[in-house]
Amino acid sequence: MFIDIHELERDRLVFAEELLPGRIDLGKDASQTETLVAEGLAELIDSEIRLQGHLRTTVKLSCARCLEPLGQPVDKEFELYYRPVQTIAREEDVEIDDAELEVGFYQGHGLVLEDALKEQILLDLPMKSLCRPDCRGLCTQCGQNRNVLPCDCPPPAVADRWAALAQFKK
Repeated sequence: MFIDIHELERDRLVFAEELLPGRIDLGKDASQTETLVAEGLAELIDSEIRLQGHLRTTVKLSCARCLEPLGQPVDKEFELYYRPVQTIAREEDVEIDDAELEVGFYQGHGLVLEDALKEQILLDLPMKSLCRPDCRGLCTQCGQNRNVLPCDCPPPAVADRWAALAQFKK
């Protein structure tokens, strides 16, 4: 859905979007598994577009330790501000202050709602996803998922340079 600045000049826009899985590309490490439901409004405040609303979906990720797939629910409120890129587009370098770090920029006559929703989903995902807090991960030698079956591999040998530190435990 394209949010046109000229339409917002006349009246605010109330949106209720349902985006089927696969409609938004979240990259190679994540994929949308449930319909994305987004509701809210867009309005023009001076020359800024203000998006306010709520989104809800589930994203498929891989566990950072055992690589098993897991579903990560995303359910969040958002309030975003976008300014025209011309406000900072200059030939010289421009310093951005703290207030401008919270503002996005749009180019042309508006912005695409799906891009803003994608950004919010990606920001809500954990940096390191785990299938469970006590995930034992993969064996570094045979690759067996240690949550499913324990392996009989010997523990990794301690490098000689650390042998002196083992004395401190005694």
